[in-house]
Amino acid sequence: MANKLLYLLDLAVLAELSRPTGNRRVFTLYEQRQRQCALAAPALYALLRGINGLHGGERQTQLGVFADELQRSGPQLLSFDGDAAQWLARERSERWRQERGWSVLEAQQTAIAATRELSLVTRNASAFAGIAELRVEDWFRP
Repeated sequence: MANKLLYLLDLAVLAELSRPTGNRRVFTLYEQRQRQCALAAPALYALLRGINGLHGGERQTQLGVFADELQRSGPQLLSFDGDAAQWLARERSERWRQERGWSVLEAQQTAIAATRELSLVTRNASAFAGIAELRVEDWFRP
């Protein structure tokens, strides 16, 4: 039986998982919940774009291996679909009225998590405060 998806990992969490000496709590929670995690396609794009922007060297090689493994056997990849676009159009209007903007990546990840009823796992939980349809978890802090 397939595991139910519960979490959408944001780019900051992916970055932490790519670090050899990253936050142990993030690593532990990911290991425990890996089968219940998903990744937004826009976050994968941002990761790959960042890797390709590096100019060679050990870090680019290490990140390339991480990205290959992530795509091969990592979390399920979720697209930014029509439901997410409609949700984002409504929510982003409200956020602009409140003068709290998101980056395009943050907005797309949030919409994907909200429309699929997943908890958005992020280091920056305060950026998503007050969104009724969104659950947010910060795996960096107890």
